[in-house]
Amino acid sequence: METNKKIKKRKLSIKKLTIFIIICCIIVCFVILFSGEEKMVKSRYDKILLIGIDAMDPKVTDKLMSEGMLPNFLRLKEIGSFSKLSTVLPAESPVAWTTIATGTNPGKHGLFDFVTRNPENYLLEVSITKQKSKYSTKFESPVKGIPFWRITSDAKIPTTVIRWPATFPPDKVNGVMFSGEGVPDIRGFSSGYYIYTSEGLDEEKKIKVSVNDGMINSKVFGPLGTDRKSIEKSIQIKVDKDKATIIVDNKEYPVDVGGWSDWIRIDFKVGFMKKVSAIAKAYLFSIEPEFNMYLSSIQIDPENPVVDFSYPSKYSKELADAIGLYNTLGMPEDTNALNENAITDKVFLEQVAQIEDERNKMFWYEFNRFDKGVLAFVFDSGDRLQHMHWDEKNLFNVEEGLSVNKEVIDYYIKKDKLLEEVLNKIDNKTALMVFSDHGFTSFERAVSINTWLVENGFMTLTNDYNENDEGALFKFVDWSKTKAYSLGFAGIYINLKGREGQGIVEEAEKEEVINNIIKKLEDFKDPKNNQKVITNAYKREEIYDGDYVEDAPDIVIGFEPGYRMSWQSAIGGLTPEPVIDNLKRWNGDHIVDPSHVPGVLFTNFKINNENPSLLNIAPTVLDILKIEIPKEMDGESLV
Repeated sequence: METNKKIKKRKLSIKKLTIFIIICCIIVCFVILFSGEEKMVKSRYDKILLIGIDAMDPKVTDKLMSEGMLPNFLRLKEIGSFSKLSTVLPAESPVAWTTIATGTNPGKHGLFDFVTRNPENYLLEVSITKQKSKYSTKFESPVKGIPFWRITSDAKIPTTVIRWPATFPPDKVNGVMFSGEGVPDIRGFSSGYYIYTSEGLDEEKKIKVSVNDGMINSKVFGPLGTDRKSIEKSIQIKVDKDKATIIVDNKEYPVDVGGWSDWIRIDFKVGFMKKVSAIAKAYLFSIEPEFNMYLSSIQIDPENPVVDFSYPSKYSKELADAIGLYNTLGMPEDTNALNENAITDKVFLEQVAQIEDERNKMFWYEFNRFDKGVLAFVFDSGDRLQHMHWDEKNLFNVEEGLSVNKEVIDYYIKKDKLLEEVLNKIDNKTALMVFSDHGFTSFERAVSINTWLVENGFMTLTNDYNENDEGALFKFVDWSKTKAYSLGFAGIYINLKGREGQGIVEEAEKEEVINNIIKKLEDFKDPKNNQKVITNAYKREEIYDGDYVEDAPDIVIGFEPGYRMSWQSAIGGLTPEPVIDNLKRWNGDHIVDPSHVPGVLFTNFKINNENPSLLNIAPTVLDILKIEIPKEMDGESLV
């Protein structure tokens, strides 16, 4: 009996040992297989193509793929991988694209919002178009981190980067760089259209004209002179029955009613024997009964740029020679004009189509000569298109299933067609990554955090406060009684003594004030529907780390879908109520809590992470190109 028990026990032990050995072998095989796949990916490719599609949304992408409208994105998914791409806080284009470029969080690259403030005087500063000094015509990079293209350039790898946001002025790379969002117009502004009209009065953006004997004498506004006023240029407009002819420096530019002009060249005299060259386009709405004409922002002439927006400097002319004149403004899609009803939706869509045609020509110009290194190209008109044509509702009149605007669908389909051509043309030595910086959601209610701060006792207004005046740039704030203020699209700053020019909060009480604000924000409900307004409010130290954390807002807000910072609060202003209806055409947005608006990532290789983020892109680029990943990067390679 004893012997049989021992034999059975021994057999059982052998069986367990055998199972254990088999399991170990399986694990080892998986490790070898995974390691082999990783090495194969790294050795397979000798160049990498990056296609950025600003604001490509995973909800829309999934829906259109499932309905068979994006066969080539589906094809790329099956070849390699497709996943959501976690974004950054705040989910703003310049912050997100800089995070992608550097592989670091904003605390290391220094960009936290479209706008920031000078703490000494509370004045607003545009973060992505940064002048070296107040009256300087020279600009400096807003990015303090090290983007991947500087690393590839240092490694002598051919590097081409086209229209990447927040890259003005351009870096000196081992190849070509063409700046994107952040390039100003001829006056140093981000945009500035004009309407020439014979009806109504002169306004900020309307120029009153009169037709005399079939001719209009008027002017255009150019660069700022030494007195900070725009230098003016005289123009004439010859008016016929169904068309007009714009005359500048004896050159004629015809434009039909309901049509666009060609590019108009405008030279401004800025001193003795000096001139600044610019370009613009006009759209003629009507001649009778009233004359109405739209003139786009006066932009830098790519053939004779007053400031460099490309490296090398001659590249902007090279590109114009190759594809014709093009928009040089960082954000030429005139959402402001549409928002302010200065142009119609038809005109806006035609403008976007023209811009997309230019971008496609730029892309293929570079793609057709891309044979080694890295080519990075960003398409960003889809962001502007979705801002103005977003159909999804999260708060009111919510439809079952995702509603997608026809114009948005058409844009995604066009990108699918471009991808088809790319997939058919790249060789098997080219790694491909297609990604977006964030997704999209609705913007139905606008939140004035400054008004909320007043109502909750953290901000005090002066006695001359007028509810009919939005009070931009903190016009009505009594700093001697104010503990906190909001500026930008996601931030709250403590009015800290010793940091702010008129600070009152002692360093010792700063944490208590922050905690009180966050606690109250967590309980903030929309009085219209009793819905939570904010997903999370974060202390900056919780979400950022690095040398530039102190430049960040003290509190960063992540809104719920459907809510966004009001336009007024973003520039230090107020609204009568803390939450108001968004009545503008700009009805979609992404500056909410990042958990609600991830981007997308497609690759033609398998990735090793089920939950990739923006931080993973730059390390992956370097890894595929066999460059050591700097320890400063927060992200890891996906291969």
